[in-house]
Amino acid sequence: MRRSAPLKNTAFWKQSLLSALIIAGAVSAWLFRADLSAILAPVTASQAQGVETRQDSPGKPVIVADVETKRDDLTFASIGTGFAQRSVTLRAPSAGEVTALNIAPGIKFKAGDTLLTLDDTDERLAVQLAEARLERARSERDRYRALQDTGVAATARFEQAQTDYKVARIALEQARADLADRSMRAPFDGVSGLASIEVGDRIAADEAISSFDDRGRILVEFDLPEALLSRVSVGLPVTVRSPSVEGRVFDGEVTAIDSRVEAETRTARVRAAVDNPADLLRPGASFSIGLDLPGKAYPAVPELALQFSRGTLQVWRVEGGVVQPVPVRLVRRRAGLVIVDGALSEGDRVVVEGTQRLRPGVSVEVLNSPEGAQS
Repeated sequence: MRRSAPLKNTAFWKQSLLSALIIAGAVSAWLFRADLSAILAPVTASQAQGVETRQDSPGKPVIVADVETKRDDLTFASIGTGFAQRSVTLRAPSAGEVTALNIAPGIKFKAGDTLLTLDDTDERLAVQLAEARLERARSERDRYRALQDTGVAATARFEQAQTDYKVARIALEQARADLADRSMRAPFDGVSGLASIEVGDRIAADEAISSFDDRGRILVEFDLPEALLSRVSVGLPVTVRSPSVEGRVFDGEVTAIDSRVEAETRTARVRAAVDNPADLLRPGASFSIGLDLPGKAYPAVPELALQFSRGTLQVWRVEGGVVQPVPVRLVRRRAGLVIVDGALSEGDRVVVEGTQRLRPGVSVEVLNSPEGAQS
């Protein structure tokens, strides 16, 4: 109870001192109000000018770029296998002993040239015998025809003679065919391969003897992914290279596209033809194929123009001093540009810097406009 009185006196004096300071400050402000107005006037003017400048600003500052048009062309490379334009396996036309063999690697033949001859002694004799029988049958037919005209020979006997003549003629044709089968001839202009027989060998009918190729053009077959099928057509130029001819590039064209896609690989077989006048290319060799695949024309914008918003890609197009978002689909990236599919035209201006501050319909100031004005 004795300490409460000093505490009350201390609080009283603190309140009295604070009140005196407030009163003194108010009196000083009143006395020096003119000087304070002079000090605060420039600050107020500066703030007002800043507000006026922001109100006069045309919009959010941005940097834009023009939309270009680019073709979505692609270059496709693959490995394929070469085939001769025409290729067959030479087989013995009949059984017998080989008496002549002209087949050797690299020799060029014309269609109809003799490649192989078998012993044909029996077949030549058979032809001579068939010729004699045909001559006799012809004489019999002519004699009975003359007798029939005089009424001496019976009609039945004349018909029999005429039938014998036809049979003899057929027998001669068969004998000549058998004689022709004793030799093998080139089916077309081409080059033979290694022969598997020698002169003096006895061979069986239909025995494989050698390969025979027309290498005037080489057909190269390769697999094309199904996603690129729409870009390829017959007549499309191709370039091919082969390890067998180092440093050379050969031009060709697509000649055929398979009618189905392989379900296992999702690819289709494509065939290209390459002229081979110097006979440098070989069937069976590997080839690297290059194709320039034409694509559609699309708008192209800088990569900085793309913005991902709410699950979709978009760009901001500037038109009439305001911006609007344009949804796009990414097609391909190429050399700093992005090929897109969307409602854009060549010459449209899209924002490349300042996209984070944009909203639909917001006014913008194009900083890199040639005239320094709004676009």
